[in-house]
Amino acid sequence: MKDIENREDILLIMKAFYDRLLADKSISFYFSKITNTDQHLEHHFEILATFWEQSLFMKGGYSNNMFQIHKDLHEKHSFKKEHFDAWLNHLSETIDCRFKGKHAEEMKTNALSMATIMQIKFQ
Repeated sequence: MKDIENREDILLIMKAFYDRLLADKSISFYFSKITNTDQHLEHHFEILATFWEQSLFMKGGYSNNMFQIHKDLHEKHSFKKEHFDAWLNHLSETIDCRFKGKHAEEMKTNALSMATIMQIKFQ
């Protein structure tokens, strides 16, 4: 199994990850009812790929405020621990099924850090 190496690998992860998220009734409503992200997935994948490229490979380009976007969602419908847990589990399992290495581990660690900070800030 290879490590995450480029934007195409990130896009592969995001597409498989969102397949899992949208199939999970405990969290899918955030994408289908709260944000309608499920209607604009290809555009959303490009934004996510830019975010993760910056996070993993130090490539510039992501300029959105990720925390504010999620805080705004939290104010519409509160994120609970089980939502963060589902999100993290789906992401980790998606990565582990396809990739192994430094960047794969870094992506999971960064996701855990972001989820932890959000849970603290959104209380």
